[in-house]
Amino acid sequence: MNFKDPHETDVLVIGATGYAGGYAAAALARAGYRVAALQRPGGKPVPPEYRPVPGDLADPPSLAAAAQGFDIVVQVGRIEGDLESVGAEAIMDTGARLIHTSGADVLGPGQTHEDTVPVPPAVVAWRADVERRVLAGGGILVRPGLIYGNGGGVVQDMLVPLQERVGAGVYLGRRGIHWPAVHVEDLADLYVLVAQQAAPGTAWNAVTDNVAIDELVAAVAGGHAVCWPADREAPEEIRVIEELYLMDHIVSADKTRRELGWKPVHPSVLDYYRAAVAG
Repeated sequence: MNFKDPHETDVLVIGATGYAGGYAAAALARAGYRVAALQRPGGKPVPPEYRPVPGDLADPPSLAAAAQGFDIVVQVGRIEGDLESVGAEAIMDTGARLIHTSGADVLGPGQTHEDTVPVPPAVVAWRADVERRVLAGGGILVRPGLIYGNGGGVVQDMLVPLQERVGAGVYLGRRGIHWPAVHVEDLADLYVLVAQQAAPGTAWNAVTDNVAIDELVAAVAGGHAVCWPADREAPEEIRVIEELYLMDHIVSADKTRRELGWKPVHPSVLDYYRAAVAG
């Protein structure tokens, strides 16, 4: 497949005002791509270094209008459910190359890899249909694990508030349930590699390590973790992802590293939080 020079390639980033999307947009700009950013009506203003393009994930026709004239659309921001599938198809119908962000959890429990057929848990069941439509339309998938680093992500938004209320890190079920994880800047670097090299209809896993949840919450809490009683409703801070807390999944990104030359450089999620707590 022939790829244009980045300096001649126009890229629209959906989600550039958010956590992971902001790092992705910055990495693409550093690589020489001409980056613009979707501006949602009433949303957080697009950073001044990017040209704002009006559009809304909840309005697929507006996504099609926004994607017109772009070589690549990188969708990092998301809207759950059928609208995400319809929006992805609307973007691909313009002829733009879509790089769509899914999630490693769509693959389901057990040991999985880039070519595993998704068996998603109910909480993210909608992602399987999105993936199917993206691949069928010649789009490209990026599946991050738990995104961490630089003060954002699920750890900061859910685990830390729960820890602060309870006074310890909290895990559910049992010890040894694994989550895949990736540092936000390593993920951003992968979007660049995907834009440069990935063929249509391919999927890539953004995972640098697989961590036991009980070890993760202990690291975040400075070493102290407790198991939430099985006979009690899950804590409100993590109730929406309770199913993921109980799903042991170990995700390989060996193919992504081998074929795209992805070389993550940031500390593992455990080392990152242990260092952060230490000081």
